[in-house]
Amino acid sequence: MTSGRNPDLPSEGLGGVPALARAEKSRRYHDIPVRPQVNCMKQRLRRVAGLTRGVVYDLAEWIVSSLPGALGVALRYFYWKRRLRCVGEGVRIGVGVRIYGPEWVTIGDHCWIDDGVIIIAGPTADEGRFVHRKDNPKFQFKEGEVVIGARVHIAPFVLLQGHGGLSIGSSLTIAAGAKVYSLSHHYRDLTGRGASDTVWKFVGLVPAEEQALICGPVVIEDNAAVGLNSVVLPGSTIGQNSWLGAMSLLQGEMPADVIASGVPARVVQRRFC
Repeated sequence: MTSGRNPDLPSEGLGGVPALARAEKSRRYHDIPVRPQVNCMKQRLRRVAGLTRGVVYDLAEWIVSSLPGALGVALRYFYWKRRLRCVGEGVRIGVGVRIYGPEWVTIGDHCWIDDGVIIIAGPTADEGRFVHRKDNPKFQFKEGEVVIGARVHIAPFVLLQGHGGLSIGSSLTIAAGAKVYSLSHHYRDLTGRGASDTVWKFVGLVPAEEQALICGPVVIEDNAAVGLNSVVLPGSTIGQNSWLGAMSLLQGEMPADVIASGVPARVVQRRFC
């Protein structure tokens, strides 16, 4: 005698729940896609790891940047040698130096980056802004790179802004308080793509369509000099052996073997007569 139940169906489980129903529930559970959840978790872990790494770097930099004396010099060399693209032998980095975009910065042998210097490197995205790019045929590197040669003194409180690219030769000084810019806001749109009635703003905190910029690599060749509190604007070149006088403003090219000064800077004499 049979029980009247289909023998092909699984028997009932505990609690009177048919085994077939339990099997179907288990199948539906295991059919739930887990890959998106795993990917999401991996992304979160990467984000946390990135934030943690950033905090560690910031803390380490804050500690080593403030230490005086020979110990501070040694620790800063050790720290920045692992952060910068390349650091030569015998480089001295002073107290309070800040370097943004260190993976874009190269410093040659026996350089002195003095107290309070700020170096900003790495290309900047246009992000809807109207950026006019000036060509500088003497610049041999990538946009955003800051490359400093050998035996260069970057004096206290100099600002080197290399978003557009900055090449500094060897055996020279950029004197205290000087500013070198390879990217700057501009009072008009040089691309010709912006609306003609736009009032351009000199700040990055406004909508992108209200910002016009000029971007151009700066080249300072061997044996040159940039005087105290001078300003060098995007796309400029200081030729070999040329000196820019104190508190001058350079926009354009200084030929080799000259002395220039003033606002704007003009050649006042040749160095070798």
